[in-house]
This record gives sequence, C-alpha cells and structure tokens, in this order.
Amino acid sequence: MSSRLHCNFFFLAAGIGIGAWASSLPLLAAGVGLNKGQLGTVLLCFALGAIVLMINVGRYIDRVVSNQVLSLCGSVIFGAAFLVIPFIENPIALGGCVFVAGAAFGTLDVAMNTEASQIELETGRHLMSSFHAVFSIGNLAGAFLVGQLIGHGGGLQVCLGAAGLLVVALALSTRMIAPNAAHRSGGLRPEGMPAANTSLDAAQRTLILVLGGIAFLALLAEGGMMDWTAIYMIDILGASESHGAYAFAIFAGAMAGGRLVGDAVTRRVGHVPLIRIGGVLCAVSVAILLFANSAVLSLAALALCGLGVANMVPAVFASAGNVGGAAAGRAISIVTTMGYSGLLLGPALLGFLAQATSLVVSFVLIMLAFLLIAAVTFQLGHRLKQRQAGL
Repeated sequence: MSSRLHCNFFFLAAGIGIGAWASSLPLLAAGVGLNKGQLGTVLLCFALGAIVLMINVGRYIDRVVSNQVLSLCGSVIFGAAFLVIPFIENPIALGGCVFVAGAAFGTLDVAMNTEASQIELETGRHLMSSFHAVFSIGNLAGAFLVGQLIGHGGGLQVCLGAAGLLVVALALSTRMIAPNAAHRSGGLRPEGMPAANTSLDAAQRTLILVLGGIAFLALLAEGGMMDWTAIYMIDILGASESHGAYAFAIFAGAMAGGRLVGDAVTRRVGHVPLIRIGGVLCAVSVAILLFANSAVLSLAALALCGLGVANMVPAVFASAGNVGGAAAGRAISIVTTMGYSGLLLGPALLGFLAQATSLVVSFVLIMLAFLLIAAVTFQLGHRLKQRQAGL
C-alpha cells in the first residue's frame, strides 16, 4: 500500500505541474511578448526535452539508479524550473529553461510509469488506469490553483511559483511515505509488459502501425486541447484569463472522471467501440466549441470532449497488447512511442499552424483528427475480428 501511495504522489505531482503549466501559458505569452508561433517554439522546446529523456532514460533505470530516485530527481527539477521560468525575459534563455523542464518531466514520466508497471506485476492487479486518473486529478488541481491565483490578482511568478513549490513538496513527501522503496525496472515496458524476443509478423505490424497512428492522433488532439484551450477561450471567445484556466480545469476534470470509470465501461463495450465512441464524442464537442457563442455551452463542450478522450489511449494500448501476443511488450512500445510523439509535438505544431492561419484552424484540425480516428476504427475492428477468427 505504501508503494502505491508513493507512486500516486508522483503522478499527482506530474499532473499538477502540467495543469499549472498549460493554464499559465497565456500569462507566459503576455509577459514575454510571445506570438503564437513563438509560443509554439517554447512548447516544442518542452516536447524535445521530454522526448530526449523519454527515449534514453529507460535503458539506464536498472543499471544506474532506482525508479524512486529518478522520479524524485525529475519531479524536483520539474518544480524548480517553474520557479525560474517567470524571471526569464530572453526568448532563447526561456527556451533553454523550458527544455530542462521538459527533460525533467520526461524523466519523471518514464520513472513513475515504470514503477506503476512494476507495482501492477507485484500485486497482480490492473492499476494503471487509476494511476492515470490521479494524474488527471492533478491536472485539474493545477489548473484550479492557477485560476484561483489569477482571480485574486496573481501573475505568472505567483502562479508558476506556487505550482512549482507544490510539485517539489509532493515529491519530497514521498521520502516519508516509502523511504525504503526502490523499485527497479529492466527498461521502459508500458503497462508492465515483459520484454519479448519474438518478432511481429507483417499482419501484426500493420495493425500495430494503425493503432500507433490512432494513438498519435488521439494524443496530438488531447495535447492540443490541453495546451491551447485556455488561449482559445481568451483570444477567440473573449473570455477572461481566469475563465481560460477554468476551461482547462473542466476538460481535465472530465478526463479524470472518465478514467475512473474507464475499466467498467471497457468491460461492457470493448476496446475498439470505446475508441470509436470517444472519437465521435470529441469531434462533436470540438465542433460545438467552434460554433459556440456562449461560455456555458463552450464549457459543456469541453466537458464532453474530456469524457470522450479519457479512455481512448488506454484502449489503444490494450488493443496493441492483444495484437502483439507473445511480442506484446514490443507492440505496446511502438504504439507508446508514436502516441507520445503526438502528445509532445502536437501542441507546438498546432501553435505554428495558428500563427500561420488562426487558432480556429488549429481546432478544426483537432476535430478532423478525432473524426479520422472514429473512421479508422471501423476497418480496424473488422481486421481484428478477422485475426481473432484466424487464431
């Protein structure tokens, strides 16, 4: 139990940090004078830092340091970077500091997910959804914190400073919860899947690439909603900065709620129908957001989108494991890599598109991504049934 609580604290810290970061982006852009293209570059720096560490840190966990130490170091540096960012006015220096923040988050993400996977193996229970629900709750808490601080006159220094201190405090408190916990991993194997030596055949690879494409689109759209929703509410709908933060909070809160009931829903409808339903719900909700002229209707659309997107990626990962069979670890690794690429690079690419055209066009692209996901699942479901019948 102490190990699970210990791991939950890191997921909570990571969620609070990302929630506060996304909700503070309008303040950051206004404070440094960044246009949408420059803000996209800042987001790209965060993404590159995270990807570089995500790709490389997993292979060193077992040989160099425990998950606990990596989670602690990553979260402390992540929170500390928030304390520094508000004081940087030079765009190049800002990009460098954001790169460090992204690298720290990437380290934390790999370490805490590896620890969560090992806890699953040790307990024999499926717990990954609950861990990610805690992350979503952290997103909500971080966004709510920023919204409250902005509402009481707080600026970027106060918002990111308070979030950074909270992230560091949560990380350090894990030393009291499980001081002797030192989970180790033989590498980054999502969902606790063991490494497989068998190869994927051509049919498996095709299905895995389709699932990876779905993961890429789903996480690109999810990341775009997380990072650009607050700015969309302010710039396009004319909402206040505090309302922008609350909009993100509603989206994150709906995601958290969806993940808490995700396992039960999956047992009823299955993985592929769940992905399809999520894609349709999200496309409809973004369409409502694009045409809405009411703050209440916009917030309702964001809540619907959060519910729809909540369990799409877990369902994709589970499907990848089923397709991979004996090579499930390799299959999930491919899908995870493609998915994280969408999550980390998508918001930056959407920022560049918004600068070249408008933010509305970026949200149209998000809607099309959700529609494409829903359309692909029809063929995917047919091919999966054929494969199961062949087995």
